[in-house]
Amino acid sequence: MTENKRFPEFSVQPVIAAPRAGEDDEPSEIDLRELLAKLWRGKWIIAITTLIAASIGYLSSTQIDPAYRASAKVMFDLDESTIVDVGQIVGSGVTTEALQNQIEVLRSNTLVEKVVVNLGLERNPAFNPGLRPYEPSLREQLTDVLMPDGLRTRLENLGVLTPPPPPGPEPTAEEQAAKERRVVVDRVLGNLELVPVPNSQVIEIAYVSGNPNTSSRIANAFAETYIVDQLDAKLEATRAATDWLSGRVEELRDRLQTAEEAVESARALQSEEAGQSLEITQQQLQALNATLSVARNASRTAEATYERLRGAVNEGTNFGSVPEFRASGLLAEYRARETQLLDDRAGIVRRVGEGHSSLERVDFNLELLRENMEEEALRIVEAARAEWASRQDDVAQIERDVRALENLALEQARDRVTVRQLEREAEASRILYQNFLARLNETSEQERLTSADARILTPAQPPLSPELQQQERLLLFSTILGLLAGIGLVFLLDKLNNTFRVAQQVEQITGETVLGMIPGIGRRLRRTTVLKRFKDKPKSSLAEAVRSLRTSILFSNVDTPPKVILFTSSVPREGKSTTATLVALTSRQMGKSAIIVDCDLRLPALADLLKANDGGPGLLSAIDGTASLEDAIHRDPETGLDVLMTKPTEPRSSVSAADILSSNRFNALIECLKASYDLVILDTPPTLVVADARILASHADAVVYTIRWDHTPRGAVLEGLRELKKINAPLAGVVLTMVNESKAARYAYDGYSFYRSRYKDYYVS
Repeated sequence: MTENKRFPEFSVQPVIAAPRAGEDDEPSEIDLRELLAKLWRGKWIIAITTLIAASIGYLSSTQIDPAYRASAKVMFDLDESTIVDVGQIVGSGVTTEALQNQIEVLRSNTLVEKVVVNLGLERNPAFNPGLRPYEPSLREQLTDVLMPDGLRTRLENLGVLTPPPPPGPEPTAEEQAAKERRVVVDRVLGNLELVPVPNSQVIEIAYVSGNPNTSSRIANAFAETYIVDQLDAKLEATRAATDWLSGRVEELRDRLQTAEEAVESARALQSEEAGQSLEITQQQLQALNATLSVARNASRTAEATYERLRGAVNEGTNFGSVPEFRASGLLAEYRARETQLLDDRAGIVRRVGEGHSSLERVDFNLELLRENMEEEALRIVEAARAEWASRQDDVAQIERDVRALENLALEQARDRVTVRQLEREAEASRILYQNFLARLNETSEQERLTSADARILTPAQPPLSPELQQQERLLLFSTILGLLAGIGLVFLLDKLNNTFRVAQQVEQITGETVLGMIPGIGRRLRRTTVLKRFKDKPKSSLAEAVRSLRTSILFSNVDTPPKVILFTSSVPREGKSTTATLVALTSRQMGKSAIIVDCDLRLPALADLLKANDGGPGLLSAIDGTASLEDAIHRDPETGLDVLMTKPTEPRSSVSAADILSSNRFNALIECLKASYDLVILDTPPTLVVADARILASHADAVVYTIRWDHTPRGAVLEGLRELKKINAPLAGVVLTMVNESKAARYAYDGYSFYRSRYKDYYVS
């Protein structure tokens, strides 16, 4: 503002705010680069979590007792000296294709108990915990410390704790021994490993324990016990098969005798009832079928001849063109007589002409002759019909004969099927009887040649060193678990974050354009530090960000650039007043007249920011008329910026701030400032705290919504924008303030924050 500028008297005029249409939210998309960027940001969390988990896994693995693994290999094959395969009778115990059944046999409690008894493992304290001195568990120790017997008794008497149930009857010595044996069996099974060798008939029997000699002894005991057990099972199966075969042979002998008697009876009955054989009946039926085919062809021929002759008569066809009519002697005479009469008539016509009386007699004779010819033709047609009927009778008779022979053949075939079925049953009984009789003889000899189908290829040897597989698995598992936990923690922390860190995130969630990003200066983010940096270093990243913000605001409406710009936020301390001041200073530096109006009548901030706490008049004085507008405006001596602020020394009115800002005098004041300055900036209170910003939005050409980077909750921002949209405030966009550029670059793999941080050396800091 120049020294000689005078403000015109501002009059009260209504101001109508133009509505602004909202923008639709863009659908969010899953971006792989964004996910990788999140993982890179949390690399130290992932690394530390993985390192801690790996350390825990390593320490845990060092506490594991050394384990020695000894293994023996057993191969399964068929005994070449076998006379009969008993497996074909009672089921095969070993097959070369599947070794899983043998693995289950090796895991059976029966076989494990035999190993335990043979090695006396139930007398070994390492396997039988009943032989060890009693050691209370950690839970029992904690219970004894936290709850002595006296306290437990009192709590049980008060009903707080349930007393333990009374002890049951003491187990007998046999029951106690059986229980201990089950415990030993479970322990042995827990350390037993049975692995089939791929593409072979070999099973590896391995045992893991803390003693190398014990591991080899138990592995060899399993192999040897299995072979002995297999021999016993085969001998028992052979004896059982012999007894079973003896009973089956007796049953099959009786069945074979009954079947042979049934065959003989059926043959005798068929010979007595059949008059001729089935073969003769089939030959007769074949010949009669041939005759039937010929008769059917003759019937169809007679039918065709009859239809053709009848059609010729009905259509008046010349009898000379039909072979049957031409073959008739009488018709031939009639046709010759007709020809002669026609010649005579033609001669008479040549001599005397038509109409002569002699022609009447000739015509009469012709008519009579033609009637006779037609009658003769009808007789020939009737003869053809009679021939056709006769052929049909022949076909019907032959068909009846064929059906009779077919019934006879079916009956004879049925009788023969019965006989053949009885013969097959008798033959099957005979073959089955012979097979079982041979198997009985072979099985009786099998007991003397029984041998095991398995043999030990490699006996187990005591291992020289413990295996580290369990420790390695524990370390690998803990490392992978720590890595996954770190990744999950990174995503969890990112998901729990309820602020804005990236400009694209602001636009996706709010639907508003990000006009700019104002970097933070210093660790404490003081306003005076920001203003000092802006004044001292006009080419710094802060100055460039403010100039970019001003350009974005002015170009938010290219046709009518905004003159009155309102700055607001969701909650206090978001950098709103500082940002508004920087934009005003930028406009002043670019040669444009600008004034900033501090509209926060409750907690004015510009007076402290610009160190203008003198006793002069301010905004309230200009509104109530106690001072002129020119006197109320403060000019900063260092920057030349005009500021209309609320000063602490001004008397407070009993009227609320909302009433003052919605008054006609304040409206007239804004119109006066618009006429005098190129740019009027309104610094308003937070939207969610008071209603001042919504009231002042009607005076603004553009509303700039400030959001503090990584601080303002998303819900507060959305609610504040929703309140402004309810009154159709002209939202130009949002601006992120107090941005930590180094951290912001880690939250974006492209965009404004990324490139500003990457090329920050371009600016003069």
